[in-house]
Formats: sequence, structure tokens, C-alpha cells
Amino acid sequence: MIENANRPVNVAARPWWRGVALPMLLTLLAGHFALVQLLTGVQFGDAPRNLHWGLLTWEQPAFLIGATDGYERIKGFPPEPPELGPRRLWERPPAGLHPWWGPLTPLFFAAVWGISRSYTLVQLVVPLAAGAGVLLTYAVGRRLIGHGPALAAAIFLSCYPLFREYGTVSYNETLGALVLAGALYTYLAGRTAPAVALGALAALTKMDLLAIYAGTVGVCALYDRLAGRRELPWRHHLLALFGPLVLASPWIWFHYLGGGERGPTRTLSPGLFAIIFPMMIELTFYIPWYGALLSLAVIAAVAIAGVRTLPPLAAVLLGTWLGLGLLVTLIYCATPGAGNSPRVFIPALPALAMLFGAGAGRLPVPWRRRAGFYLAALFLTVNLLVIGYQARAYGSPIRAAQPAFAELRERERGFVLTPLYWETILFARQPATWFEADPDFERAIMGDPDTLARYLAASPIRYVLLPDPGAAPGRSPGDPASPAVRAYLDASATRLDLGPYTLWVLE
Repeated sequence: MIENANRPVNVAARPWWRGVALPMLLTLLAGHFALVQLLTGVQFGDAPRNLHWGLLTWEQPAFLIGATDGYERIKGFPPEPPELGPRRLWERPPAGLHPWWGPLTPLFFAAVWGISRSYTLVQLVVPLAAGAGVLLTYAVGRRLIGHGPALAAAIFLSCYPLFREYGTVSYNETLGALVLAGALYTYLAGRTAPAVALGALAALTKMDLLAIYAGTVGVCALYDRLAGRRELPWRHHLLALFGPLVLASPWIWFHYLGGGERGPTRTLSPGLFAIIFPMMIELTFYIPWYGALLSLAVIAAVAIAGVRTLPPLAAVLLGTWLGLGLLVTLIYCATPGAGNSPRVFIPALPALAMLFGAGAGRLPVPWRRRAGFYLAALFLTVNLLVIGYQARAYGSPIRAAQPAFAELRERERGFVLTPLYWETILFARQPATWFEADPDFERAIMGDPDTLARYLAASPIRYVLLPDPGAAPGRSPGDPASPAVRAYLDASATRLDLGPYTLWVLE
């Protein structure tokens, strides 16, 4: 057989899917976070507050260095008599930027808002960062562990329920995972200047990222110079370790440590850990603890198998990164006031994904198929259920309240009494108040018209925004106001029916 002289002999043709299907798959893996956000508009928990902090930073940059947030009075105003609010949470001043937060995420939100004045674009900051984290995992993994394992790592990270959920809404852990991954990967590649710059940004994202970055670089430096192959020079190790600390030191001292007046976290509670840790395990996949532990065991077994396929220094870096992320999570479980969400582990998920991808490439084909089928079924089921629930419970109320927010944006500034307090602050740019974390206070005020009348007369509340009972979509059980209170508002204020929400403008 005569070969064409212009055609190379014995050169494998590039598979068609590498040229067509691979870019499409990577686009889907990286883009579905933004797509879900655009289709559902979901922002739950602290996400509206986080976005508000960004807009407030644009309006009032001094907020980052301790200025008071004039929009927020979510614990309520002092009642008369004080016993109406038995927990006395209304005594607390409006909270500022959380002491664990750095300025990076609010500044990102502020910059996008200042340039675009678009709520849609501001809400896409974190979803786009999540997609960039998936692409970064694939790009770095292709050099470290090869194309197939890198693709498995990207799929794992993109579909991991915790990453997918918080990659859609405006929490800063996903953005922090991207910055931290960029810092550690450039450090591993020996690129000193980018490692220092990204390491400083990681330190300025959230306090736990500072600990993970510094601890990982410190362990890798000791291993490389004392027990490893000395792949990187001392100068690179020292600059990558101490450069970010020097650059971020003013923020570390004055904000994270309160000028030396506080520690990184409050006194740890073993009793609280015993309560929170099992809850956090279940919330990882939204399944009972035994199912969650089984799933984590499968992931851990695959990840452990991947350690031996990596270059030694890379294996130390990923293992230390993952271990410190787990340590931070355990400390978080025992910290009063920290909550039970496992999202604090998100910055360590890129390391877990890389180890999982490396292990998937090493497993025998039958076991790879079994583990892949189990995790694919689990991730798909959990993600679809969570997206559907959150779209109805959180996205629908925000969309339904947009006419009310639009009306409030056009009115004079004044406090809005509403259970949608952070959403109102964010989308209406009006100050808001409620009775957060004090149900007895809420029942006392919203259950009796005379008590409400005295409360309104003694506070700067100008508007009341409530969902119509039975009409407003979402998760709220029951009506936050009694029929007598609604009748009083109808008689003493101007009522505006705005879809499934009612706005009362007080005289």
C-alpha cells in the first residue's frame, strides 16, 4: 500500500471529541453556575447581605474600615416596654463587615456595580468565579496528571453538590477557592510574583484562606528543602510564604485581630462540635449521615489512590491543602456563632478534586465505573432536587417582590419593616428592619395592633412590606402579621397591592 507522501506515517489522528465535544463539555461544566443563577435568580441565606456589602462599599468605602451600615437594623428598634424583646438583641448596634471577612469580595461586587449598575452582573460574579475554578482545575490537572484524570477532576469539582450550590449564589467561599487555587498552583510552578500577589488576595478574601495558604506553603517549603528533591529555591519559598503576609499585614492586624484585642476565633466548644459536626456531614449531600459517610468514604478511597500518581511536591501540596481545609472545618464546627453550613470546606475542594481525578485514572476499570456511576447518580439527584427547591423557596419570592422593590426605590428614604429585610436593603436600597432571631419579639409586635402602633410611633419606620397570606411564593409558613394588624395598617396607612406583596406607606 502506498502512503501519501504529504501525510505523516504512524501519527495518531486527534480524536474528534477532543476538537468538538471537549470544548462543549468544559463550557457546560464551567457555565452551568451562571446559567442556573440567570434562570432562577436564587440568593439565599447571607447572599443578599453579601451583595449589599458590595453595593455599600461602592456607596460608602469607609464601611470596609469600620463605618456603620446605615441600612441595617434587622434586630429591631428598642420596644416599650423592653420586655417585648426578651432576648434584647435590639440593643446590639448594626453589624459591620464580619471580622472573618477580607475586603476582596465586597470590592469585586463594588467594582462590577460601579461599572454596570446591573444587579444581574453583580450576581454573576461568584458563578463566573466558580466556572473559572473548574477550568483552572482542568488546565493545571492536564499538566500534572494528564488529560483524562484532569477532566475527571473538573467534572468532580463542577458537580460536587456543595460547590455547585454555593457556586451559584453570592457567597465568598467559591471566589476564595479560585484565588487560593491560583496562588498555590503558581507557587508550585515556581512563579514567585504571581504566587505572592494571589497569596495576598487569598489572605484578603477570608481569614481561613490566610491560614490554609500560609500553612500549605510552609509545609511544602520544609518538605522540598529538607526531604524532597529541592525543586524550588529557598528564595521562592520564602517570598511566597512571607510576601503575602507582609502585604496583608495591616488588614490582618486591624481587622482580623482587632488591633490585637481578639483572637482569630472565639473559645471553642466541644459540646457545640458534637451537635454541629453530624449536621454538617448530612448537609454535605443532603442525605442521612450514614449515606453521607459512605459517599465521603468512596471519594476518600479514590483520592488516596491518586496520591501515588502525582509528583512528590504536588502530592504534599494537595494533601496539606486538603488537610488544612478539613482542620478549618472542624474548628468551625466548634466555634460559637459559626453555623452548621459545610461551605467553609469549599476552598479545599479544588485539592480534593485533583486528588480524585488522579485516583480515578489509577483505578481498575471495573472499580472506576462503579465509583463513577454511584457518584454521578448521587450528584445528579442531589443537584436537581436542590436547584428545584431553591428556585421555589428562594428565587420565586425575590422575583415576586421586584414590583415592591421598584416602588420603594422611587420613594423617600425610610426604614421598611419586612421579613425580606436583606432582599429589601439590596434591591430597594432602602434601610430595613425586622426581629431577626427573636420570634417572641416578632409575635409581640406583629400580633397586636396597639403594640405595633406604639412601636411605629417610637421608631423611624416609614413603610411596611409583607407577603400576602397564601399568595406569596416561597418557604415562609403562615402570615407574619395577624389579621388585626393588617386591618390596622389598612386603616392608618396607604395600601399598595404589588403582586403577592403589600406595601403600606405610613402617614
